Amino acid sequence: MMEAISATAELCGHPLSPAASALLANDLAALDRKAVLAALARCRAELPRGLNIGEVLTRVEDGRPAAEDAWRMLPLSEAESVVWTKEMAQAWGKVSSRLLNTERETAHAIFVQCYTQAVLMARCTQEKITWTPSLGTDPVHREQVLLDALQKERLTADYVKDLLPYRALSLPARQVFSQLRLDIFPK
Repeated sequence: MMEAISATAELCGHPLSPAASALLANDLAALDRKAVLAALARCRAELPRGLNIGEVLTRVEDGRPAAEDAWRMLPLSEAESVVWTKEMAQAWGKVSSRLLNTERETAHAIFVQCYTQAVLMARCTQEKITWTPSLGTDPVHREQVLLDALQKERLTADYVKDLLPYRALSLPARQVFSQLRLDIFPK
């Protein structure tokens, strides 16, 4: 890992001392090796300046969506449901009032900054990603969001089953549960 870090720093135009490379390698040691190597590859392609832990961590793929993807997932009203990460929820809390007041551009900029910082802190502390639903009032949208999360393996089938009233399930939802061999109808 230390060699990859040293080579990446050199290619980014700011070589690191062996001690700095070793320290950075130690900081990244608990993360998935393939994810760190992929992040270093992105650094080599994207960085116009020196390499540091923040630049690597912002590029580590750990299942958290990129800031723009997270932004597009946000609920825009009380009717919409979302399955989101803790970091998304925190950043949304900072901008939700602006979204209601149609300050969309300002809300977007604040969200991206807050979310990026929250993800960086979560990665620094090696916090595992957790997905949590926030259910809106629209039952059709709720079902769509929960089934999407189930298909992306963000929520378990049993958990989703408990959130969807069996009498109101659409035919596609019934088919998904049938394929998973889950009995959704009470005895």
